[in-house]
Amino acid sequence: MAPLGGPSRFLVKPLPGSTGFLSRILVATRKGDPKRYILKVGSDIPQRRQWAGELRVFERELAAYLLLTPLKGKLAPRLFSGATALRGSDGLLLLEFIRDARNRDQLRGLTWPELVSAARAIARIHARFRNSPVLRKAKGLPQHRYMRAHQVQRHLPTFLRWAKLPGKTEKMFRNLPQQVNQALARLRKRPLTLVHGDLRSDNIFYGRKFVRFIDWGLALAGNAAFDLARLAGGSARKPLSLLQHVDLFKIWHAQLLRRGVRNYPLHEAWQDYRDAVLLTLTIPVTNAPTLATFSARGRRMARLITKRFLFSAKELGCLKT
Repeated sequence: MAPLGGPSRFLVKPLPGSTGFLSRILVATRKGDPKRYILKVGSDIPQRRQWAGELRVFERELAAYLLLTPLKGKLAPRLFSGATALRGSDGLLLLEFIRDARNRDQLRGLTWPELVSAARAIARIHARFRNSPVLRKAKGLPQHRYMRAHQVQRHLPTFLRWAKLPGKTEKMFRNLPQQVNQALARLRKRPLTLVHGDLRSDNIFYGRKFVRFIDWGLALAGNAAFDLARLAGGSARKPLSLLQHVDLFKIWHAQLLRRGVRNYPLHEAWQDYRDAVLLTLTIPVTNAPTLATFSARGRRMARLITKRFLFSAKELGCLKT
């Protein structure tokens, strides 16, 4: 344990089982306080710090938690204190420790009921911040920066060398940058909301009667459908069929309407969803080759997300051949 200085003196230690990627996750306690807290600080691995700086993860996460403060911990942990440094590559976030809940292993994925619960819960956040003036004034949240989708052209050659895809599949990926640019152009004309940006099973905590979302370091102001596409394509235990995509999409859309969203007909939302599914295919392109160098788990994860997002895009007919 190491003490953390300040007016309230904390003791901190690594969170057991934590595999923080762009940050380190610690458990913080203090004398006389029965509660435990989560302390997030910057990674001590140079390459990960570089990534965190490029993405400005601490700026984005702090901005998201400040927006979520009025929810009082209902859908995300409470933020008690936060600061950023070095252009968002480093920082400090003191957060609520989520009790009586667990997340699921990303490699194993989520069951259908778990996907449905997460889709309904994230829709509540999407509805709350849709076209919100508070969102537009938020500092630190980029607009329409869906992970690194805008960098797909730059990363594609490295990805293709690493992936060693069959000829027909490789051709689909070579057409991806143009399609991504078109999808981004369409989504920039759509209403903004708060988007988690990295909605996968590792970042979702399930309790008996609640769902909470953690790790908002890739949050953005953008199109809500990206979260649903990221969830459905990347975290389903069994790849979803087209009909299952439609069912999950309708559940999410119905929750948006129930929570007060207006002027968002089903056909417009479906086009947004298909564009978002296409954008999720940029996640393995921009991340998988590097992820595969970190560990055996990283190599397995890199192959798995490539397979999952490709299946999802094919199932919805998003790719040009």
